[in-house]
Amino acid sequence: MLSIIPTPKKITALDGFFDLSSVCAFVTGDTDKRIIRTLATLCEEIRATTDEYVPLYADDPKKKSIAVYVKDCNDGRESYRLTVSPDSITVEGDSAAGAFYGIQSLRQLLKENGRSIPCCIVEDAPDFSYRGFYHDVTRGRVPTLEKLKEIVDTLAYFKINSLQLYIEDAFTFKELEGIATEESALTPAEILELDGYCRDRFIDLIPSMATFGHLYTLLQSEKYNRICELWGHRQERNFWLEKQWHHTVDVYDPETIEVIGSMLRQYIPLFSSRYFNICCDETMDLCNGKNAGRDKGEAYFHHVAKLIDIVRSYGKTVMMWGDECMARPELSKERLPSDTIVLNWCYRKEVNEWIPKHFFEQGFSQIVCPGTTSWENFIENIDVSVGNISSFAAHAKKYGALGILNTNWGDFGHVCPFNCNLYGLLFGAEKSWTVEGETGEDFELAASLLLYGVDFNMAKTLRALAKASETCNWSNFVIWHSAVTLENKKIPLRLGHGPEGRHTAEDAIRAVQTCREEASRLSALRRSDSIITDLMLSCRALELMNRLVLMVNGAEGYEDRGELKAEFDRWLSDYSAAWLRDDKPSGLWRICEIIKGITTVPTNKELSEE
Repeated sequence: MLSIIPTPKKITALDGFFDLSSVCAFVTGDTDKRIIRTLATLCEEIRATTDEYVPLYADDPKKKSIAVYVKDCNDGRESYRLTVSPDSITVEGDSAAGAFYGIQSLRQLLKENGRSIPCCIVEDAPDFSYRGFYHDVTRGRVPTLEKLKEIVDTLAYFKINSLQLYIEDAFTFKELEGIATEESALTPAEILELDGYCRDRFIDLIPSMATFGHLYTLLQSEKYNRICELWGHRQERNFWLEKQWHHTVDVYDPETIEVIGSMLRQYIPLFSSRYFNICCDETMDLCNGKNAGRDKGEAYFHHVAKLIDIVRSYGKTVMMWGDECMARPELSKERLPSDTIVLNWCYRKEVNEWIPKHFFEQGFSQIVCPGTTSWENFIENIDVSVGNISSFAAHAKKYGALGILNTNWGDFGHVCPFNCNLYGLLFGAEKSWTVEGETGEDFELAASLLLYGVDFNMAKTLRALAKASETCNWSNFVIWHSAVTLENKKIPLRLGHGPEGRHTAEDAIRAVQTCREEASRLSALRRSDSIITDLMLSCRALELMNRLVLMVNGAEGYEDRGELKAEFDRWLSDYSAAWLRDDKPSGLWRICEIIKGITTVPTNKELSEE
């Protein structure tokens, strides 16, 4: 088989096979060391397949070999040509990056075909120069350095060339001393090591930092609450709701830019990237508190201009989210430097063309930002993400965007394990490289093999689980839980909505059965690797959440709180172990706090009787 993801522009199948027995590898001695290192990885993978040592030479061994050549090309192209004949395999890159991606394609052919690689010619180049992945590390999960490296390896394998980590309080800024610790945040040493690890894999690690809104932890601290636009505001709802929707700085307080500027100066020098994302999105409280009555547009760009001055003083090009700019097109055109890159986001299944068209007509360089749709629940929703990414990618190509930044947010505690949003990650890689690539069942089967190592269509499993999650969405539960426990509201917990309207108890009962069936399918693989482990944990979580919502709604046969609590406790123990396998303790305790008392919530009948 010749399954490669992202889909190459052209594959020509030839007769015959290349047998990997008694093979060696060859690369010229002056080749980029990153290519030599990647070729060495391929040699180890061949050895694992054939049980034969694969020597790596720096000159032509005149034997059956895998040879890599890099053309002397400095125009930034990332194209490659991979040729497999019965006697040799050659990878020719128009640049070091192109050769790197050619080797990734060969690694995928090895995984699919084993020791006999089908003869073929692969000619390939990306549609976009920027192919990014954006990972939220600030709303619950803070990955360990080892997990971040694993993520980088996955991105490189699928030819993604940029990574951004979203930071609010997940870094040990001196302003957060005693709050952001090594157990809950990334350190300068970790960022520096990760930056080098990314460079070795042709990935640009771009810093992304909240500098305007979304600064809950900073602005709720006793020391810095005075520079909050909503001065004196205190938490009234669930932590995750508060953290997500408020906490914008007072842009006219002189201390504000001193504090944010200090944080920028601590963070910027850790990165080799020429870009810096200042975020500046969702400034919901702007001029709604201490500066009420002042012009919001003027206030917005008053602060943004100061941020940009600091970033540009380090020789960096500014990236920023486009929602607030879209609301103020004339001021954006007038006040933003012409080289500003606008990050244009939308998470609907179908993205309207006018969204990227707006910034195209404004003359800004833009990157479109779809999403994995894995936030707010225990599993990604690939029905939504596939549509979202596909439509945004098509518009991006039409309107000359620089590329795609596929976002993976962590709203409501980031309950979804990273391994449960892999398909959305892969689909973003596909559409970043080949916008018009076919993504039907053949693609899904190839993804199932390359991502999950299974021979059945994992996309069908993911769709079934996403459907099962509609009746018991985690974010809806958290909002309800906050209302009845913290806000003293007497509102019932309803079953969730689907495309056809509100679900019924019968839908939730079917969802329970679906989760059990899919868990059984995964269990039959008899694998204990982290990907299958996390998928099974999500199956169990969705089953339990459906049983919970049935209990709260008084469904017959689902009244046993004791049994449900025992199963939630067992699940939480396994979930916590999986979390700590990949992530720092960070926000795990908040999820534990809710789950430990989850079966004590009042039923709808009990609420109505109060």
